[in-house]
Amino acid sequence: MSSIAIQLASPYCTKKKYAEATGQSMGAINQAVASGKLPIMPKDSERGAVLINLVALFKKADAQRFV
Repeated sequence: MSSIAIQLASPYCTKKKYAEATGQSMGAINQAVASGKLPIMPKDSERGAVLINLVALFKKADAQRFV
C-alpha cells in the first residue's frame, strides 16, 4: 500500500477560489454546499463567509474505493 502526501496552502477556501481551482460554476458550488456534498466550515453567523473545508473534502476522496 502506498501513501500520498498532499500539501495545502490553507485548510479552507472561499467558494470563488474553489470555483477557480475546479472550473465549476458558482451555481454548481452553491447547490453542492446546500445539499451537503461540499463540506463547509461552521459559520458563526448567517452573514459569515462560506468556506469550503478542503481537509474534509480530501479525506472523503481518500475514503472512496478506486475502481
